[in-house]
Amino acid sequence: MRPGPDLAVQCGATRLASPVILGWRVDPERRAGPAFARFGIGGVELHESETLTVIRTAHGLQELKSNTTRTDAVTSDTPVFKRIVHREKGEIILSPDGAEWPVIDWNASPTAGPAPRTGVVLQTGHRDENGCWTIPLHPPAGLIKQVATWRKALGPDTVVAVSGGVANPADAVALIEAGASLLFVDAGLVFNGPGLVKRCNRALLARVTPEKTSTGAPGHTARATMRNHAWFWAAALGAAMLGGGALALILAFTRVLLPYDEHYIGLTATELARLNPRLLAFMAHDRATLAGVMLGLGWLYWVLARDGIRNGNHAAWLAVTASALTGFASFFYFLGFGYFDPLHAFVTAVLLQILLMVMIGQTTSPARQDALDLIEDHTWQRAQWGQLLLIIHAAGLLIAGVVISVIGLTHVFVAEDLAFLCIGPGEVSALGERLFGVVAHDRATLGGMLLACGVASLLPTLWSYERGARWLRSAFLGLGLPAYTAALGIHYAVGYQDWRHLLPAWLGAALWSGGLALSWRYLGAKNPRNSH
Repeated sequence: MRPGPDLAVQCGATRLASPVILGWRVDPERRAGPAFARFGIGGVELHESETLTVIRTAHGLQELKSNTTRTDAVTSDTPVFKRIVHREKGEIILSPDGAEWPVIDWNASPTAGPAPRTGVVLQTGHRDENGCWTIPLHPPAGLIKQVATWRKALGPDTVVAVSGGVANPADAVALIEAGASLLFVDAGLVFNGPGLVKRCNRALLARVTPEKTSTGAPGHTARATMRNHAWFWAAALGAAMLGGGALALILAFTRVLLPYDEHYIGLTATELARLNPRLLAFMAHDRATLAGVMLGLGWLYWVLARDGIRNGNHAAWLAVTASALTGFASFFYFLGFGYFDPLHAFVTAVLLQILLMVMIGQTTSPARQDALDLIEDHTWQRAQWGQLLLIIHAAGLLIAGVVISVIGLTHVFVAEDLAFLCIGPGEVSALGERLFGVVAHDRATLGGMLLACGVASLLPTLWSYERGARWLRSAFLGLGLPAYTAALGIHYAVGYQDWRHLLPAWLGAALWSGGLALSWRYLGAKNPRNSH
């Protein structure tokens, strides 16, 4: 949410992080100042009158005469603009450095009175007989031209601020390019959500073209070989996960147990089948589900590396790093059962070294940011629901990871498992402590992989979800397809079809497919730029 450094503007003696200011009508009672200050705003406007409140109408905001209790809940590091109704000077705004800017009708002529010395605020909407403003959601038709007229009349050193008139990022860009210095946003944020500030900042930042440079660990240079780049090692991590998932899937559908599994248990696969005819099928269903998650996570890492980290997307680098660290932490889950999986330990040791190369490898600064969502059309609105479903899906993976980890670390089997195995709770011990440890290992490992998968999908969904991000669409598609195909397919293949056991998987598949369907057109847009 924090605005980029290139958005900073100088307002008298005060430097603002962004030209977007939170209008007072969004929070007339001043109850959410600290929260709003984190939306990426350059400052916050306060109204000093105790007799005004604001209501939302069908087409905008309306001020009303009313006794309103206000607080002073504003963070100290947020520049404050105070709106005052002066008996002689009329309505004015005091800037953070004390300059007085008259608030006038947006369509007033700059030659109608004395020229403001330090600044002027063009207020959209109209006044009623009580002097209260009614602010429309959409800017009036001639606002852009009027801002340009005022800028030309006052020159480059006088502040020309606009209050209202920003319903989407395109309005913000048009007003700034016409000559506006600051934008007081109110009705647009009320109707279009708090993300409007961030989207306006993103669109304004697109007007600046920073050079693409290389950064990374000390000693790295722009001529570094590909092996010194973080994206290369992140891609290698993804490829290793894909390979491991494929091998695990083959194992699940063939012999199920590796030789060291049989050695640790003290029984061969044939002897286990005689012990309980459904035991191998049960273990296969755990291992195939784990394999599907590994395949999905491997593909996600690969795409995040190739199309995210390589292009300077910091969120992609953070997603891979945080997810992999989460997965490696789960390695210690099963040690309490006394089962040390040598292959698992070897693979973990190798992959951990690759992750360290990702963390210290050279990264690339992002290239010029395009203003992707100037007009928030129906495709964008539908995609917001898609993004919400994908966020819920990622949160569901995290919850499922925690639940399955706890199961794997405690009682291991749930009631549905025992029903499938046709044994009662008192007969579990008959399976043997070592078999118990192997199953616990598989369960806990699956829980850890789901946690890693949840982290890896949540962060890009929150921070990299934008129009035309085809790579993100590919990442989400490749994440869910093998995971849900393997998880659901193996249950039906082995006959483990208890609806309560399968319900979480079906809900997850529904959230994933629904979010992807609603996002498909938005993420796959060929031409991300749109015009006013």
